Amino acid sequence: QDSDAALHIIEYDAYTPLLSAVRINGDGQEILYLAEGDNVRLGCPYILDPEDYGPSGLDIEWMQVNSEPSHRENVFLSYQDKRINQGNLPHLQQRVRFAASDPSQYDASINLMNLQVSDTATYECRVKKTTMATRKVIVTVQARPAVPLCWSEGHMAYGNDVVLKCFANGGTPPLSYNWAKISGHQGEDNSPGVWSGPEGVYNGDLVLKDISHEDNGLYQCTVANHVGYSVCVVEVRVSDSRRAGVIVGAVLGSLLLLGCLLLAIWALTCCC
Repeated sequence: QDSDAALHIIEYDAYTPLLSAVRINGDGQEILYLAEGDNVRLGCPYILDPEDYGPSGLDIEWMQVNSEPSHRENVFLSYQDKRINQGNLPHLQQRVRFAASDPSQYDASINLMNLQVSDTATYECRVKKTTMATRKVIVTVQARPAVPLCWSEGHMAYGNDVVLKCFANGGTPPLSYNWAKISGHQGEDNSPGVWSGPEGVYNGDLVLKDISHEDNGLYQCTVANHVGYSVCVVEVRVSDSRRAGVIVGAVLGSLLLLGCLLLAIWALTCCC
């Protein structure tokens, strides 16, 4: 039997009156993406109807649920007979506890500290008295992206193509790469250029074609996943080699003309 406000799982036979004795507040299932090293509270507040007031006979269990029905359920924390008991998952024993000092006071929530990638699992809270109610929390623990390395490839000269490179050597995939120009010429609307996805970016590469002074500035690469992001910055400074070539050509042309004039004067002098 379901309701919008709570999940009810009620067990009864033909001779037992129907009682909604145990009800867990909140949705029946929650999905969380969390970062490695974080702390999290897995909520399981509940209420009892008057028929079930009093701590006697109250059982609370937290377990990791296996996808294979044939596998044994791993109860890692429980409350029975007014006692808190650690379960059979040693790697969690030092990092998990009930959020309330007395779980019989309508809160079976737990705190899980210093999350590890290996903690990724489906967690189930079961509150049992006359009846039983359950709540599942699907926890996915990921490593944040490592601080990426930014660099450029190609000669930063006027008219050339340059590739801005970005790579993060760590973090749970999939990792997304996004580039943004954060200083310098920003276009007609003065908004920063942003590049992401397959359009110009492939595994962190951003290709700048036919560069000019308008491309000068700082470019920031952001590497992100579900649980965090890291950034690095690279500078683009275009040298005006085309103008330098024009100047050098003009100087050489002037020197050549001057040489011709001197040669003509020398020839006239010799003839005279």
